[in-house]
Formats: sequence, C-alpha cells, structure tokens
Amino acid sequence: MSAGFDNMLHFVGVVEDAHDLTNSGRVRVRAFGIHPPRDAKTNEDSVPTAYLPWATVLDGTYGTSPIIPSVGDWVFGFFIDGREAQQPIVMGRLPGMNLSFPAGSGEPGEDGYTPPEAIHKWGEPHCHRYVTGEDAGMGQGVNQRVYQRSNIETADGGSFDEPAIMMPENNYTNRVLQSKDGDNFIVLGSGEDGDASDYFLISHSSGSVVQIDANGTVFIKAFGDKYNSTEGCEATNVQGSFDQNISEDYTLQVGKAGTIKIKGDLDIECNDFNVRAARNINLHSALKTNVSGAGIGLHATADDINMVAQANLKAMTNLGGMYFKCLMPGNIAGDGGDFHVDSYKTNLYSLAYTKIHSTGTPAISAQVLPYPDVAHLGVDISSKTSLRIDALATMNINALGIMGINSGAALGIKSIGTLDIHSTAQLGLGAGALVNLDGTLVNIGNGTASATGGLATGTVTSSLAPQIVQSALGAVPNISVTELAAVVKPPEITNSLFPKLKRLVERLKPIITGVMGSGDNLD
Repeated sequence: MSAGFDNMLHFVGVVEDAHDLTNSGRVRVRAFGIHPPRDAKTNEDSVPTAYLPWATVLDGTYGTSPIIPSVGDWVFGFFIDGREAQQPIVMGRLPGMNLSFPAGSGEPGEDGYTPPEAIHKWGEPHCHRYVTGEDAGMGQGVNQRVYQRSNIETADGGSFDEPAIMMPENNYTNRVLQSKDGDNFIVLGSGEDGDASDYFLISHSSGSVVQIDANGTVFIKAFGDKYNSTEGCEATNVQGSFDQNISEDYTLQVGKAGTIKIKGDLDIECNDFNVRAARNINLHSALKTNVSGAGIGLHATADDINMVAQANLKAMTNLGGMYFKCLMPGNIAGDGGDFHVDSYKTNLYSLAYTKIHSTGTPAISAQVLPYPDVAHLGVDISSKTSLRIDALATMNINALGIMGINSGAALGIKSIGTLDIHSTAQLGLGAGALVNLDGTLVNIGNGTASATGGLATGTVTSSLAPQIVQSALGAVPNISVTELAAVVKPPEITNSLFPKLKRLVERLKPIITGVMGSGDNLD
C-alpha cells in the first residue's frame, strides 16, 4: 500500500456497474490496459464485471450534491495501491462521445468496452440538449410547445397568450443541473441583459415547468394537478390586472369571515345565481338598488316582508293587475290577515269599476285599533268631517235588512225628476216643527200607494248596474281568482355547511337547554 502512494497508477476506464449495495456511491470500472476487454468472438470477459474492484468516487461537493457516474461513462482515476490495482479511485468523468461498441457488435477483433446496457448512449453528446441544441425534438419540449395555449378569454372580453417555454439552444454558457437520464433538469441560462437566453427554467419530464424569462416574467404550468397549501398566512399583491380563466368548476370555502373590497364596479355573469346565508343577507347601496328579471319573487318563510321608502313607494303593472291576498283568519292571541292602508291622502281610481265586498264573517282577533276587532263584520265607511258620494249616472243603495239614514243637522233629498218614497209596510212622516207638502196637485189616498210603489220599484231597477249583482246571489267573488301569489323557495346550495351545522345545533339543543335552562333563547 505504501508503495502505491508513492507510485499511484492512473487509468482511464468505463463504468460497468453503478449499483453499490452499500449505498456509498461506488462504481465498478473496467480500466483500459489493466482489465482486458470482452472477447469480440465469444462476448465473454476474462475478468467478469462482478470481479472488478469497487472504485470510490471523489466528491468535491462535500456531500451537498454528489454525482454517481452512470454505466457507460468514461472516467479518469488512479489506483491508490499502485500496480496492485485493487483500490481504484475515480477523480472525474471524461466528457465526449462514446464511439466504442460492445463486444461482438463491432468488427472482428475490435475491443468492446461499452456495456450492453449503455448502448443507447452510443454517439450521444454528454452535454445536455439545452447546451448543445441537439435533440431538440426529444423530451418534454415538444409537448410544451404543442400545448402552448393562446387566445385565452378573460372576463372583460379580452384575451392573453401563455408565454413560450424556452426550447433547447446552442448556448455553451448555459449551466444545466440534470437527472441521470437528463429528462428532469434545471437550466441557468446566460446571456446579455435583455437577451432571450437570459432565463431560468425548471422542467419536469411530464412537461410541467417553472420559468423566469429575460424580462422577469414568471410562468408556471402544470401538465397534471397543482396544489397550493400553507399552514400560515398567504398574501398576494398584484399591481396590475389579475385574470383567472377556469374551464370547469370553481369552489371557494372560507373557514371564518370574508371581505371583498372593490373600488370600481363588480360584474357577475352566470346562469343561476344562488346566495344562501345561515342568518341575514344585507344589501345596501349609497344611491339606488335595482333588481330586474323576467319574474321576481320574494318569499318570507317565517317573518314579515318590510318595504320602507324615504320618498314615494311606487308599484306599476304594464299588462296584468295587482293582487293582495291575506285571508288567513286571526285568533285570540293576535291579528289575522288584515289589510291596512294608512295615508295622509287616499285616492282610488279605476277605468272600469270599483267594488268593495265583505262576506260578513265576524272577526275573532284581539285587535283594538282603530276599533275593537272581535265580532266586527261588514263594510264601514267613516269620515270625521264630510262624506260625499257622487255619481254622474245612476246610484243605487240597497239593503236586504234594515237601513237607517240619520243626520245631526239638516237632511236634504232632492230629485230633478220624480221622487218616489214607498214602503210596503208602514211609512211615517213626522217633524218636530212644520211638515210642508207642496205641489201643483197633492193627492192623499185615492189609491195612489200602489202607483207610487210601482214608480219607486222602476226607479230602483233602472239604477242597478249592468254587472252581475252579487247582493242578489248572496255571494262575493274570489278576488284572487285571476292570480294567486306563488314563490318557490330558493334551493339549498349543494355541499353547504349550513344544513350540517343546523343538524348539529338541533342535536346539541337538549344538552345546552339542560345547562342554560329552558327560559333562555337558543336561537
């Protein structure tokens, strides 16, 4: 051994085995001139690969990124034990083209040093294709170029193209860190400032890539799935525009509260737009809130619908009518289906007719304003001052029961035509002062009662409106026969957390009630 240190034997050889079971990174090397080559005729070794000594590979990286030579690589080294040639050490690899065939594949008598498993490397340059520019059609570069997307639409109607991924080039100033097969690599491109060759590239054999070009543009593309995960905070700052184009579904889930602030406009365009909140939904605008649709439905499942306007509250229908239905009966505990209109001034106007109907069902609720509600029925028209009923044509006042006309002051009944007052029973005329009967002819008795009754009946008949007289039928038409309000409750969002939380709360209610007491409001 000591003689070897003084007289080390240098060699050039070829690696035949790189599978060191001790995981020390050693290789078996057939040293030219020391270990005979395979016989070209028999394709057999006088010194089989298994008999070659293991060579230690010098590592100048001190363990940070040791590189083990591959089978078929030509290496340079020395035997530390001199001519005994049992303890080889590999100092480095000899770059260049391996032009030696395995034994039996060349001319007769030709030495064959290349192992059969390395024949695919015959004539292959040792420098990577991103340095030599050769074999540009190999590897993932073709797929990267074929699947370069262009004219990708953005939400604002614009479009953009994916940046081009750098292809193999003849640039001997590039530095490439590659895997053994060269299909996974990192390229540190070198070039002048602004030159396209000044780039950084991480490329996977699948085609997935991370690239920074000469302008500093960062491009990341995955040919498979892509996941971003962090256990801490993630902050993104974009000084320009931010466009996302998603061909299929988009899902966003936030564990706690969320805030979106936009200084400009926010436009959302979709097919169906569903918003569901476990509690309240608040919409507020400094100017106006406009809602438009072919049909608009409001459905309150448990409480009121409140509309308040600082100025006017307007409603208009262009083709149809306006319908309100609140026929639910009341109860002793509260109000029933009341319809109230309170205003400073009230005007009712119709082009055809105006009808007011009441079935006369007694009220049973405990309401006391504007008057006690229990047992109240019928139609009341009340005025604190004057009450005027005016008709440009006929007017008919009819009651199947008792009718009373009372005035606290003067009462005037005047007719330009005939005035007939008739009663099938008793008719009384009385006054606390004078009773005046005046006419060109005054008949008292003489069978005038029947004539007067006939005239009165004819006057009443002619005053009836041409429409169906509901009073004669004893029925009131259904005012909602044309349209009944129908609103479909919006569907629940699929995979929503709210139903699960609701079911959890329902299960916990008995336990919480036992701790807090039944008097506490769990809602």
